[in-house]
Amino acid sequence: DTEGRRYIDGVSSLWCNVHGHRVKKIDDAIKNQLDKISHSTLLGLGQGKSIELAEKLVAITPSGLRKVFYSDSGATSVEIALKIAYQYYHNRGQKRDKFIALKESYHGDTIGAVSVGGMEVFHSIFAPMLFDAFFAPSPHPYRFDGTAGQCAEYSLGEIEKLLQNHKDEIAAVILEPLVQGAGGILVHPYGFLKDAGELTKKYDTLLIADEVATGFGRTGKMFACEYEDLCPDIMCVAKGITGGYLPL
Repeated sequence: DTEGRRYIDGVSSLWCNVHGHRVKKIDDAIKNQLDKISHSTLLGLGQGKSIELAEKLVAITPSGLRKVFYSDSGATSVEIALKIAYQYYHNRGQKRDKFIALKESYHGDTIGAVSVGGMEVFHSIFAPMLFDAFFAPSPHPYRFDGTAGQCAEYSLGEIEKLLQNHKDEIAAVILEPLVQGAGGILVHPYGFLKDAGELTKKYDTLLIADEVATGFGRTGKMFACEYEDLCPDIMCVAKGITGGYLPL
């Protein structure tokens, strides 16, 4: 700081910084890139680095994810995912404009992301601006009486009820895989993610995995979905994608 004292960046610049500060390999890569081009839009255009990054993302994400769509940030990646899910069914001649999310979930601060956010302390004031979504309880024993397994079973049961009762309305189930970050680091019981994915297949809807906070090694594996060998229909990534050095 200004007094010469050293600190550990315990929040990793709020989960963005993955590898630390002043990492020579990253510093050098940024300097080298500045000698080539500073910024290039993807609005109808492309350039070599965006293609190379897309290839690398496809190579490291769960098998089955073969396309990359660039947006601006974590919140806008969620917005895009919601729009893709909606348009997918629109193109099939179906009107599905509802989503299922978990209580205590957090997906960003833009309107669509807040609409599927389950944290009242953050989101309740904006209720008149939001579209309707369905919320199932978070599968975490700190929020309910019972074991982790019982909580997972209850949460999955509530998700299935929503899918049964609103089968023709649901475009996707969106969740933070393995751990709900802003909700209080709520770690899901093993098997919950896989079972939630099976429910979306059973009821012919999509699964959106919001890996913005959990991706790029934050939980130990490259992506949290890897812990249960799950390939979601759509994966959102952002935070950590550049090691926390620059906006993408």
